[in-house]
Amino acid sequence: MKHITRTVLAGAAAVLLLQSGTVGAGAAGRTAAAENKPHEASDTLFSVGSVSKVFVTAAVMQLADQGKLDIDAPVTDYLPEFRLADPRYRQITVRMLMNHRSGMMGSFYHDAMLLNDRSPLPHDRFLQNISTERLKAAPGAYGAYCNDGFNLLELIAERVSGESYTDYLEAHICRPLGLQQTGTPWNAFDTAEQAKVFLKNTEHTPEYCMTIGDGGVLSTAAELSRFGSAFFTGNTELLSEKAKNEMRTCQSDDPYEDGFGLGWDNVGYADYEKAGVQVLSKGGDLTFQHAELLVAPDEEISIGVVSAGGSSSYNALLAMALMDLALEEKGIQVSRSQPEKPELTGSIPEKYLQYEGLWVNSEGIFRLSFPQKRYMHISNLNDPAVPDTDFMYTADDSFSEVLGRAEAGTVTQPANPTVLRFREKNGSIWMTAESTSGDETFGFLSNPETYFAQPLGENPVSEAVQAAWDQRDGRRYYLCNECASSVAYTEKVSIMLDIPAGVRGYVNDLKIKDSTHLESILHIPSSASRDLTDAEIVTENGTEYLIMSTIGEKLIAEDAISSLPADLREVQLTSGAASWYNTDRRTVTLDIPEKAAVYVYDRHDHLTYSVYMKDSGRTVTLPPAGRIVFVGETGSRIGIRQ
Repeated sequence: MKHITRTVLAGAAAVLLLQSGTVGAGAAGRTAAAENKPHEASDTLFSVGSVSKVFVTAAVMQLADQGKLDIDAPVTDYLPEFRLADPRYRQITVRMLMNHRSGMMGSFYHDAMLLNDRSPLPHDRFLQNISTERLKAAPGAYGAYCNDGFNLLELIAERVSGESYTDYLEAHICRPLGLQQTGTPWNAFDTAEQAKVFLKNTEHTPEYCMTIGDGGVLSTAAELSRFGSAFFTGNTELLSEKAKNEMRTCQSDDPYEDGFGLGWDNVGYADYEKAGVQVLSKGGDLTFQHAELLVAPDEEISIGVVSAGGSSSYNALLAMALMDLALEEKGIQVSRSQPEKPELTGSIPEKYLQYEGLWVNSEGIFRLSFPQKRYMHISNLNDPAVPDTDFMYTADDSFSEVLGRAEAGTVTQPANPTVLRFREKNGSIWMTAESTSGDETFGFLSNPETYFAQPLGENPVSEAVQAAWDQRDGRRYYLCNECASSVAYTEKVSIMLDIPAGVRGYVNDLKIKDSTHLESILHIPSSASRDLTDAEIVTENGTEYLIMSTIGEKLIAEDAISSLPADLREVQLTSGAASWYNTDRRTVTLDIPEKAAVYVYDRHDHLTYSVYMKDSGRTVTLPPAGRIVFVGETGSRIGIRQ
């Protein structure tokens, strides 16, 4: 066995494992500290985020190997109480959970990501939480990244095995592989071994994902790499060859869909395939911690990269660089030559003019036009800060991004232009996007060309209904139903409703149903349709709220938020109902009990203070035109001295 460990940056580590022969089983145990071994970067403990999906997939495939479940059987065979609002949920199979083809909306996030805290509720209430959801697509129709499917897999593994998922991982994944620093937030890890995480150069307490099937596993770079070795050809420590081959087989025959395997984000990269190498990959992102697992099973190479800061996409690029080096040691050269820029032409074929009009994707609504039939012009209608983009038609029947004055014909191509095409699928037209650099310009590092936008149909609504939403245009709504330790309060804490310029019947990328309901209409056959939610406006005691039920969020309208009174001495807390106030510049001292928290934001909703910031203290200077939120359990009180 050969290990190469390289520390990449502060708080990040990468381990490359090359291996020959059969691996011997390691001894059981939980921490490096217990063995008194020196601490190295590769021993630092990180949350690996969505790389957890490979762990739960392996657990379910183990049970399938044992004949205890059939991955092509309905989920209801193992979880009879599982249900959704759409009766087609009965068609969802276990395989569809593993390959993201269930048709479910995506991710129920409520209270799932916690700062220095743990809770069983996201697990215990999961089936209840998703029971009112509809399906966005027929089960099996296409793959769109879906966290909720892997939380169902966690429950299936528990039900079939009769063990808690934490115990199952310990006994059937970690122990056979000798993993001593891999597990879930419920394991008694030595917190001194955990990576430090930072927000704006301020150290934060660690975060934990309590929906463990989709993102809750913790590990180190070394042990993540060791886990990847379990998928080497010929290694049957965890799984049969049949099970591993199922996992490494692409689940779609459409080249413009995501290249999912079972659990894996991608099971084939063109550059590696040209060199005769299959590479499997899985990335993972929490707010502060990120991971990548890259495995070449036939060449017996496994690379784990974990980091605090950055993103899984950066980790993936590092992992690929290490993969190239490891393959080179085996005499395999991987070519990374850049494709040539497409040749530009001066006119648009008539067949494309029919696509002029409105299009939509997860970023919002945009207008597509063909000025003088000479070039394609795209303007974002939801966000005027996003610059317009021009594309020229090319000799290979695509549209390539250009810089300069397209109307005058004086343009250049950027170093790595985005290339758009129109593709037909099942009688419908979709727009695909690729970057000639193969990077993540549109969020898909694994597939250079993917579906990413659909035409926007007309949605006629009455004047009264349109007027109701016009009154809300530009209004912000602030998160108010998460628990005190929720990571959500450190992220994008508000949502603004925006009516696209010159468009009726839509708000943001949602379709207006009536004066209080919006519906997601995305059905792009790729992960451009991930994490969808409908929305509803409700009024409680004269206060307006925005409910986004599919992701579990409730938000209070900004005009219902009052200024922090100068004589306020305490705030009484209510579970699931955070108290928001506007701030002016003043200094306050806070008395914060356990299970309560305070977060402060500037005028741009950027976090400036949190009780979870290390050495944050309890005396805070509030920003002018900012906001402060008090969060905690019913019966608790936060004291204020001003």
